Amino acid sequence: MAINFNLQIFLKTSVIIFLIVKDSFASTISGFEIKSLIEKWLENNGKEANINILESLKYPACEPHNIIINDISGNSRLIKVNCIGNNPWQFIVRNKVNRQKPEIKKEQLSNFYALKNFKEKGTTIKEKDLIIIKRKNIHGNSFISDKSAIVGKKLKKSVNSNQLLKHSNLQKDWLIKKNSLVTIINNKNFVTIKEEGLAMNDANYMDMIKVKNVKSGKIIVGYAKNEKKVILNTKQY
Repeated sequence: MAINFNLQIFLKTSVIIFLIVKDSFASTISGFEIKSLIEKWLENNGKEANINILESLKYPACEPHNIIINDISGNSRLIKVNCIGNNPWQFIVRNKVNRQKPEIKKEQLSNFYALKNFKEKGTTIKEKDLIIIKRKNIHGNSFISDKSAIVGKKLKKSVNSNQLLKHSNLQKDWLIKKNSLVTIINNKNFVTIKEEGLAMNDANYMDMIKVKNVKSGKIIVGYAKNEKKVILNTKQY
């Protein structure tokens, strides 16, 4: 009889302990459950999830509709979990997502022109003399990318092969070239006087130019009007 009585007491005690433990588990939410809720929330929002919560961690039980999850970082890296139930609690967890590597922009290369072979000063450049070299188009560089600006021009100085050409390597296309015969036009008192002259220097449109009067030998300062005409001013040398 004593044995049966003791057995009854043991069974009743075991049931009570089981109910207490069961109630204890029912009144908490584990870290594993919270982690699952966060991962599902991130997935529903199209975000990658990589969070680490101690799964054995216990928080007071909270109904799912009372759990609010927010992205407080704006880039899904810091997630705030907030329980607004009878036993409120909150915490912040870090979402260790891989940072997207910035896209490496390919350097834009442009075509520039160089000479295939060494050319001496005064050489007229032909199309067959040119090769293309690709380089970065750095703002402010003076390399020539327009073939038409090279072909037919004369070299101002000797240039080595594979050396990128600059405008400073080329002689200018002058409107009036030195030693060219021109017409000197002098408009004075409604009378136009025209005389033959010899250009003493190179000049482009409306550049100042010295012209030698072929008849008188005087050197006069004027302005290049076109390839054959020089308009005078009043100053003479």
